[in-house]
Amino acid sequence: MRVTIKDIAKKAGVSIATVSYVINNTKPISPETRAKVLQAVKEMNYQPNFNARGLVNYRTNLIGVLIPYWDQDAKQGLMFDNPFYSELVRGVEVVTSQHHYHILLMGLGDRPQAVRDLVQQRDLDGLIVVGAYEELVTCLAQINIPVVLVDSYVEDSRFCTVRIDDEYGGYLATQHLLAMGHEKIGFLTGELFPQGVAERRFQGYKKALAERGLTVNRKYVYETKISTQGGYEGISRLLQQAPEITGLFSMADIMTIGVLKRLRETKCQVPADLSIVSFDGVLYPEFLKPALTTVDQDIFAKGRIAATLLIKLIFGEEVAASQVVLPVTLVMRESVKTLRS
Repeated sequence: MRVTIKDIAKKAGVSIATVSYVINNTKPISPETRAKVLQAVKEMNYQPNFNARGLVNYRTNLIGVLIPYWDQDAKQGLMFDNPFYSELVRGVEVVTSQHHYHILLMGLGDRPQAVRDLVQQRDLDGLIVVGAYEELVTCLAQINIPVVLVDSYVEDSRFCTVRIDDEYGGYLATQHLLAMGHEKIGFLTGELFPQGVAERRFQGYKKALAERGLTVNRKYVYETKISTQGGYEGISRLLQQAPEITGLFSMADIMTIGVLKRLRETKCQVPADLSIVSFDGVLYPEFLKPALTTVDQDIFAKGRIAATLLIKLIFGEEVAASQVVLPVTLVMRESVKTLRS
């Protein structure tokens, strides 16, 4: 039988209301009474019923984490094969568990209006959305719960956002290749669209080239899926159309793994034949061969900060900053060689 607060009250010799005050920490109780209640809770192994709590507090203690996937039918792609997202969710979970919240992990294809239905059906208290685009943000504005956007460049003051400086990250990657003597630099990227992370990293790529007096050669830019398979296929296409490139900026580690596999198959050596800078630092790049030069971001912190903001919004607390931009760092390893002038 499930232990209830009525059972706790009887064992501790106090009222049901007193037990509720102690468990929910909603009213000052004398230390002696609190100790008796907590001892009874421990002895009877009482577990709070969050559904019952929700009826009183109008909360379900459930938040959604919305992550995109690119294959609507196979339900695969970004959500399932990219460790970036597991690290992000790990950061979210550390915070939510401290506040007795549970996570509903949701995938989103090309039907943003389905989010509204899902929020209503599951009665979510809040929502963290990764990679929101304009149409999706329009739908989110119609949902009457707190929302935090992660890795979004849609300008909307109604939402808190957490992201990194993607343009600067793209600049760092490209500038490093340039500093090492490379000027024919390929860019392997996801789809370039105005509010996307890939577009911002592309802007950093262009900025670094422009500082060197170089313009973007569109032959050196190839758009593919942000996945291992996308990197595997993309590098083949890129080298077919631009075999002269000596350096590569790969916009995501998950793509770079596919790149490295394809290069091994074609006997193209890194960095002897092609120098590579990747982005994210999530796939233990120091243990690859060669150790991979990356632009690193703190993905765990990104999830943790997003969840902290959301919890504050749910409880009606003020947030210090509604727009959080986290730093990126270039970590130099062995995948870039110096070209002789």
